[in-house]
Amino acid sequence: MIRRGRRVPGWRCVPWLLAVGTLVLSAPLEGQTDRPELLHVQFDGNAAFPDDSLRRAIVNRPTDCRLFSWICAVGIDLKDRSYLQPRELDRDALRLQVYYMERGYRETQVDTSLVQSDGGVVLAFDIDEGRPVTIDSVEVFSFDEIPDSSVFRNLPIARGDPLSALLLEATRDTLQTRLRDTGFAFADVLVNYDIPRGSYTAQVMFDVATGPRSRFGPITVRGNRELDSLAVRRMLPFREGQLYQAHQVVEGQRNLYGLELIQSAQVRPVLTAGDTVVPVEVVVSEGQVHRVRGGFGWNQTECLSGEARWTSRNFMGGARRLTLRARLSNILADALAATACSEVGTGVFADLNWQLAGELFQPFVFSSRNSFSASAFVERQSLNPVFVRRAVGLDLAFSRSLGRGLVATAAFRPSLTELDAADLFFCTSFAACLPTDIEVFDGANLLSPVALNFTQDRRNSLLNPSSGFAWILDLEHARGYTGSDFGYDRALAEGSVYRPVGGWVLAGRLRGGIVGRGRFGDVDEDRLQVVHPQKRFFSGGANSVRGFAENRLGPRVLTTDVQTLLGYARPDDAGPVCTPESVMDRTCDPDGMPDDAFGSQPIGGTVLLEVNAELRFPVVSALQGVAFVDVGQVWAGRPEVRLDDLEFTPGFGVRYLSPIGPVRVDVAYRFRGAELLPVATEGLRPWEEGEPEALRLTVPWANGETRTLDWVATDEVNFLTSGARVGGGRDFWSRLQLHISIGQAF
Repeated sequence: MIRRGRRVPGWRCVPWLLAVGTLVLSAPLEGQTDRPELLHVQFDGNAAFPDDSLRRAIVNRPTDCRLFSWICAVGIDLKDRSYLQPRELDRDALRLQVYYMERGYRETQVDTSLVQSDGGVVLAFDIDEGRPVTIDSVEVFSFDEIPDSSVFRNLPIARGDPLSALLLEATRDTLQTRLRDTGFAFADVLVNYDIPRGSYTAQVMFDVATGPRSRFGPITVRGNRELDSLAVRRMLPFREGQLYQAHQVVEGQRNLYGLELIQSAQVRPVLTAGDTVVPVEVVVSEGQVHRVRGGFGWNQTECLSGEARWTSRNFMGGARRLTLRARLSNILADALAATACSEVGTGVFADLNWQLAGELFQPFVFSSRNSFSASAFVERQSLNPVFVRRAVGLDLAFSRSLGRGLVATAAFRPSLTELDAADLFFCTSFAACLPTDIEVFDGANLLSPVALNFTQDRRNSLLNPSSGFAWILDLEHARGYTGSDFGYDRALAEGSVYRPVGGWVLAGRLRGGIVGRGRFGDVDEDRLQVVHPQKRFFSGGANSVRGFAENRLGPRVLTTDVQTLLGYARPDDAGPVCTPESVMDRTCDPDGMPDDAFGSQPIGGTVLLEVNAELRFPVVSALQGVAFVDVGQVWAGRPEVRLDDLEFTPGFGVRYLSPIGPVRVDVAYRFRGAELLPVATEGLRPWEEGEPEALRLTVPWANGETRTLDWVATDEVNFLTSGARVGGGRDFWSRLQLHISIGQAF
């Protein structure tokens, strides 16, 4: 049979129209209590399509467990009960036949049967798929000359495929879209196919009518009040007289939505059959020029935080955007440190953090694909328990759109940075542990990298994505000629993907980075190489490897004061673990002291690897459950990288899907046992006659007594030759890590 000049949707929809008509005219169904519970639906004989695909094509659905099937199997009644709909049995069989026919199986037969079971029935579909009609040849025919032959390459349909109406329609749409992107604004494609009598093969031909090649005509802008028409036109990727390309119409509309001042935008080509000029009408709706926003939040690592922002969305015309922002965090951190803000830290880490920033954004630089931003900031930020940073800086960035959601950015990021609580970084980096040496490095220094950044975001939602992907690649280079006191090269890459699985979401993320050491200032590079603490990698936390507290995964140093070392007695009463002489010459062996005798300070690393996987599933209403596995590690350097060091932390969590984003509670388990870590303490020197008595060292002793020694503690960082083992022998509950925050982990 030969069919010419008809599009696939016509014959494809006939069975559906019959089925829908039958549904509309059918009598009301019986009450739920008069029907047996449908315990299971099974499919027999299907080879071409899996059960889950066929199950979505029918109306009768079986009783299912709201959570995991094993929960209901052990007797917990959390079932969504479904009941047999007898009058849908024949129609379900018809739906399956239509499903197969649309995909090239024209001889499929479906029978239904019911089997009584305890408390309900089992519905079975016996499917005889038959032999499919396959495509023997595919041809594209056109009387008009088409200059770009690539239009006909890599089509969705190919020889050997089943004669699927879905593939035919997809191929027709692909051809039509490609032609309209090469100037043929009125291109149309018809589908023809021939199935010889008694044959199971088909010859497919696509008839192409291109129409005249067109160009963009006059561009009219309507609806703008504050924004001038020139600013709207220049955000369009096309100009009057250019060859018509349909995708540029969509791109122009997307560019206009990128201007925060515009609430809605329509870019409408005025198509008149046979015309070689396509006028374009742009209709926009503007929002308020000025906007003020404020926010308030809480998490365990920043305690209470607040932010205020003022934005002018048409600053000096041209849709330029000026934003002024102020932010506070660690609010009430001291008062809530033992309860709601346990990850903030104490002392200087719990002091108020703040930031003042301003940004000027220019959306058009020679092209609608280009933009420029300049921002300045001054801040005080803490990274518990790593360092406290005070900085003032600039960020100058030029960005270009390279495609759908793909943006490349070149930037220069100079900042003057001063660090506190960073003694261990510099001491461990190059053994400069004297206060006079450390003062040079933790003073005010310039970090001035040039950067190249690539990012693409194709997720369907920023707050709670369920499909799509996103990735980012960030490269930085700093040397003396860029104006930086610290030289380094740094690369960080991250990619995440989201896939719907029924009503669930499978999400994964891979993150890795490496940073190379460079020299500091004018110091000889062969003698001294160091990575600034701000550019090292840290891992662990609510958005990282969740089996660990914030920044607690990776290289660490144990810290303890010298009084603790000298006052801790051996269990066999053989005297103190360390003597002043052994501390002074660093031969003191602190191994065997209890864990609470030490603090733990991360020092970061130069190689990072993290892998995260989550399965997100609905629970009830606005609650979402999550099962996850996080794997990761930070290594001090490339020679130390071993995959055996990767930490594996499984866990589960709950999300409340609030209007401001998912409120997240996660609990993870870490398997890591005892670790042998280096120990740092203060230096010692003998007390000399004539010095104040108050300088003499007082240490705790047995029975609550104290002893005063003829020794004086110094500000020098003193690394002991022997380390100490911590973390061993912990019970199950102490290996659990709780995180509470807002937003998905990735």
